[in-house]
Amino acid sequence: MKKTLQRGLFLLVGLFICPIGFNSVQAQEIKKVKAWVVGYDIAFDMPRKDSETMTEEEQQMVAMMELGKAMSGAKEGEPLLKAYVTANKMRIEQKGIVSSVQISNLEDSISYNLYAETETAYRTALATPKVSTEMKGDSMIVVSSADGNLRFSDETMEIHGFSCKKAILEMNVGDVKQDMTIWYAEKLPKLFWGEYDYLEKIPGMALKISTNTNGMDVGIKAASVKEELVDDTLFTIPAHYTIEDSFDLSGDTAAVDSTVEAEEDYELAEGYRWTDDGELWGIEDDAGNVIVEPRYHDRYGYRAGLAPVSRDDKFGAVDKTGKEIIPLEYEGIFVADADRLWAMRDGLYALIDTTNKVIVQPSYQTGSLFVDGVAYVQKGEKIGFIDKNGKVVVPFIYDEAEIFIDGKAWVKKGEEEFYIDSKGQRVQF
Repeated sequence: MKKTLQRGLFLLVGLFICPIGFNSVQAQEIKKVKAWVVGYDIAFDMPRKDSETMTEEEQQMVAMMELGKAMSGAKEGEPLLKAYVTANKMRIEQKGIVSSVQISNLEDSISYNLYAETETAYRTALATPKVSTEMKGDSMIVVSSADGNLRFSDETMEIHGFSCKKAILEMNVGDVKQDMTIWYAEKLPKLFWGEYDYLEKIPGMALKISTNTNGMDVGIKAASVKEELVDDTLFTIPAHYTIEDSFDLSGDTAAVDSTVEAEEDYELAEGYRWTDDGELWGIEDDAGNVIVEPRYHDRYGYRAGLAPVSRDDKFGAVDKTGKEIIPLEYEGIFVADADRLWAMRDGLYALIDTTNKVIVQPSYQTGSLFVDGVAYVQKGEKIGFIDKNGKVVVPFIYDEAEIFIDGKAWVKKGEEEFYIDSKGQRVQF
């Protein structure tokens, strides 16, 4: 992915993967409250072009946005992000790689991230100014909206019957100036969460947020805005949830970031959790009973019924009870689909299933996720595509490739770039 493309998207990518969450729901009569209910979808506006006239960056940006839609988990007609907002409470539900809920109470400035899989609520900040991180040389720098300049414009536009005003957040991303355009409705209450505290400075609700890269506006836009009577319990923590006070009230948000990262990357199956003795990792159940004594040097998230583990630089995978389904005999391992994993041996990737049955012997330098049952793989200097049974469905003739999205994949052969279908035939984007 080009650096300029990454910069063009950095302010918005978090909207689809960053989680957001009070008083626990006790046995009580459910009350109805008025709330604004807003559904947001990806907004992607660009001059109309066919794939033959698009630049490489335009093609990659289109592919990135389509990938975002494909990975969101949202059903047809379902918004990627749904917000419930009253004068003093907010609830944000997000679809994405990690689906999440954040509920916030503006009266006491308390907010929680809710995780349904573990039935846990983690206390967090209402919002933080950190937008993203970026490598500069050998150093990691934090891009923060607190370093940006917010200015307001007299321009207006109408979105779903609401007159919206324009604000611009001017940011510098590395050595590139990047502006974010925010269209907001003053008649609606504020909405801010996660790493988007700059929206708290907007005198109304943002109905469209976008950046402009190479003439293309990329971001999110309200697909629906309506006022409804909703259950007050939407803004409360379910009574059976465990509440963890993970946010350092001194203002240090490192605890928040590490907790979110741990939840996303290291969750085990429901009812089980990782435990450690300060050096090695094991497994216990939620009651504190030890299931597996600490024995692993590292552990990873539970996916497709398995959690990768490592010891002495050898990788395998265990089920939720700690049984080693994939023995610790590989140099690396990662989940490629619900029933397929890539496992490295002697520097090459093999394709195996979740019982350690070898589908394809170690053959490939790289392998992608399976999308629509197809993954791209590299053999020698060339890239082709295989199905989940290891059958080559598109020959190894390409220099670069991306995963299939809606039956199409971007490929590059020599200096030529185009899209193909699952049979390798050229198609229009």
